[in-house]
Parts: sequence; structure tokens; C-alpha cells
Amino acid sequence: MKGLPKHIAIVVNYFPTVSETFIVNQINSLLDAGFQISLYAYHQVDLAVIHDSFTRYHLLDKVHYFTKPPISKLARFGSFLKWTLQNFKHIKWTLFFKTLNIFKYRKDAYTLKLFFEAQWFLVSNKTDLIHAHFGMVGNRIAYLKAKGILPDAIPLISTFHGYDLVPNKLDQYKKTYRYLFTKGNAFTVNTPYLEGLLQQVLENKKPCYILPVGLDTNFFKNTETKKESAFFNLVFCGKLIALKGPDLAITMVRKLHDLGYTKVCLHIIGDGVMRNALMQQIEDLQLTDHVLLYGKQTQIQIKQLFAQSDIFILPGRVERETGRAETQGLVIQEAQAMALPVIVSDVGGMQYGLLPNKSGFVVEEGDVGGFVAKIEALILDAPLREKMGQVGRNLVIQNYDNEVVLRNLLRIYDFL
Repeated sequence: MKGLPKHIAIVVNYFPTVSETFIVNQINSLLDAGFQISLYAYHQVDLAVIHDSFTRYHLLDKVHYFTKPPISKLARFGSFLKWTLQNFKHIKWTLFFKTLNIFKYRKDAYTLKLFFEAQWFLVSNKTDLIHAHFGMVGNRIAYLKAKGILPDAIPLISTFHGYDLVPNKLDQYKKTYRYLFTKGNAFTVNTPYLEGLLQQVLENKKPCYILPVGLDTNFFKNTETKKESAFFNLVFCGKLIALKGPDLAITMVRKLHDLGYTKVCLHIIGDGVMRNALMQQIEDLQLTDHVLLYGKQTQIQIKQLFAQSDIFILPGRVERETGRAETQGLVIQEAQAMALPVIVSDVGGMQYGLLPNKSGFVVEEGDVGGFVAKIEALILDAPLREKMGQVGRNLVIQNYDNEVVLRNLLRIYDFL
């Protein structure tokens, strides 16, 4: 591709989702830079909590949702007719009839699979580049390129985020992503850890770039005066699932109390399947006044909680059944942007998102005592907390700010 694209199609699986605001940050950055964006999503999500980043450019009103083909043949044909009538004035008829060519595409044509998969690109719109988020999404777009519906001249870049490259499924991905690995032009991953997983299944040596997820460091900036408190506040933020290790964080508080640090409090942000078990654990360990569960929070609420905290902890672990681990953990950078020292475990890609022993600590997986020792060191050394916090904020500004990530993304686009 000669020069940067003007019209970029962003394709995602679900929209909007609280856990994927980084995609919206990227879209907003591209819009700020003057690019024309078309946003497509296969599934619509109804959220009780909507982050401000979703409403900045009214993306909820602009997203094009996928019309899912009904299982019933009659209903599917009815959906096909309805779509055709609704878009009649804007249909690219040559391409439209191409998806129905049963002599060339056989079952894919007469079952209307190809039509439904191509629906977004059958209407008049300009697309210079397609950026798909998550491997399975990129594979669906690559399928259209393999069938000749989308021309090879339109570059396809796909970003892997983690749950689309699960270690125990690596052998399957060579088949699952066969269209993507053949027709995709380039790939991005957020850490060297995820790059290592991708390289194990990417047989043809197509470009793979490390591009971390970014954030707005002007938003994640500590502008509040910390309130006087008798407590030393730890904060955890993430889904309440075993992979994130919230139960380990609670155990740490108990051990700190046993060591005499009875004013240590833990603030847990997030929700998930472990919530009830964590509530029981808190009660069993007699920590009801020292471990607080907040559930899902907006970015503003997260920022406010970070501003009143002293240390961020994320004691993630490897998921035993799948081998999956945290790939980046954007919240680690958000915490550092708020000038918080961070303590994380050494699994997955978390360790690449801080400066070990300078902006925080990396502790061996499952080593609760190791975490407790690092927390204790920071409790006893306020100047070290302050120094680590400033180092962390500088690290994030220089490497993870949305503008920095955007510049790196545009270099990748320019290479395609």
C-alpha cells in the first residue's frame, strides 16, 4: 500500500464491551488523526455500565451490526430479502450476485453463507485497509478474501489479544486460522509473550509487530490530593476469575495482618464467577472490614479508587486447564500512569509492562510470601513508593500513551 490509508474498516466481535475499551481508544485516536473509520461488530452487547470512551464520538450510533443468518432455511431467505430491500439503493450488484454463484461457491452460495458473511462489503463504501481485532474475526474477513469477494489489494491486519491464542489449542489454530494465515497481510500482538505463541502457529513468516494496548495518560493522571487515611490501601482491578488471582490477593491481606500490618485494606474492582467464593473467603478470614468488593466500575470510578490507593497488585496465575495467562494487563499501565507502584506475577506478558525493581516488582507465580514481602517493603518506605510511582508514570507516557501507540500503528499501516 502506498502511503497511509484514508478509509479504515475496524471489525470486532462484540461491541461495546467494558473489557475492550482499548479498541475504542484506538478508534478514537484514528478519528482524532483525521482518518475515516467504518466500525463493524458481529455481536451487540447491552451494558449496564458504559465507559465515557464509548460515547466520545457517538460510536454506539455508528456501529454496523452483523445480520445473523437464521437457522431455518425459510427464515434465512426472508432475512436475505429484507436486507436486500433495505439496502437496495446502495448495493454493489456485481459483488452481490457473485456471492450467489452456486456454480463457483456451491454450498457457500446456496446456503447464503457467503452472502451473509460479505454483507458489510456489499454496499457502497470506501475501504483502503481492514483492521480486525482477535484472530477469529480476522479469519472471517480473510475467508472473504480467499473467496475473491474482497480484493487482495485491500490489506488485512489482525490483532491478537490473548484468548484467541490459548496455549493448549495451538495445534488447532493452524486449521482454525487457515484463511487468516494465508490471506492476512500482517499481525500485531501486545507483548513478546503473545508473539511467542503466534510464532508457534504462523508457518509463513508474515510480518508480526509488537504493539501494546494504549491508554490516555492525560486521563489516567493523579490530579487529586490523597485523602488522609489510617489505612494502607492495596488495589486490585480485573475480572474475578482464577487467572487474575483475586483470591491470592485476599490471602496476602490476611498474612499482612498476621504480621502486624492490621491497617492494610484491599479494594477489589471487577466482577466475575469467583465473586461469591471471594465473599466467603473474606468472611472466613475475618476480613470483612478490610477487603471491599466494588463490582464493575467506570473508568472515572477506577481512576478515583486508584488515586486513593498506595499499591496496585495483580497476582495472576496460569490457567491450568488451558495454559492461558494474562497477555498484557492494560490495568498495570493504568495504575502506573496514576503513579502507583505495581506488583505482578511473572506469568504471561505482565512482566513486560513495567520496569522490574524500578516501577514495581515481579514476583514468582503463586508466591504469596514473595508478594507480602514486597508489599511490606513498600509500606515501610514511602520515598521508594513515590520514586517507583514517578518512574512508572514516565514509562507509560513514553511507551503506552495513545498518541505513541498510534504513531507506531501508523508506521505498521504504512508498511502494508
